[in-house]
Amino acid sequence: MRNINKRAQSAMEYLMTYGWAILIIAIVLAALFSLNVFNSATFLGTECVSLTGYVCSSPLLHSGTFTASVGQATGTDWTSANIIFLESGAGTPAASSFALAGCVYTPAGGIPSGGTTAFSVANGVTGTSASSCNAITNTIGGTVTGSIWAYYSTASSTGLITELATVSLKGT
Repeated sequence: MRNINKRAQSAMEYLMTYGWAILIIAIVLAALFSLNVFNSATFLGTECVSLTGYVCSSPLLHSGTFTASVGQATGTDWTSANIIFLESGAGTPAASSFALAGCVYTPAGGIPSGGTTAFSVANGVTGTSASSCNAITNTIGGTVTGSIWAYYSTASSTGLITELATVSLKGT
């Protein structure tokens, strides 16, 4: 009888020790989960990937305003240009999208080949209709993805639309 009591006590000590360890691990995992450590978007860095012939750098989304530096090296000067930020999922912008007040940046004198310009827009284009200029989705720490598009003219052509870069960044 005494031997059975010792084994029962040993089994209970074993269960209690591992029970406390499992409880502590569960609490730590719950704390990490509540801090959003397991969200892969938490580790996403700021990225501005320009297409061939174009330049994109320093993208930033702060308090709903998107800023970046863009340029082109296509060998042809752009005599005029309108630049917009189009949020992901909106498709290809229509020419009317480049005339939306608050969504468009127009560099004075266009952009020469090999030149860059810093631009800033308070709103993003969320669709291809003329009424699709809305505040850029911006939650602090939230991920925003989209593309930078240009509507430009050269000495020989007008009304050209091209994608300059894709952007992925966190709002601050």
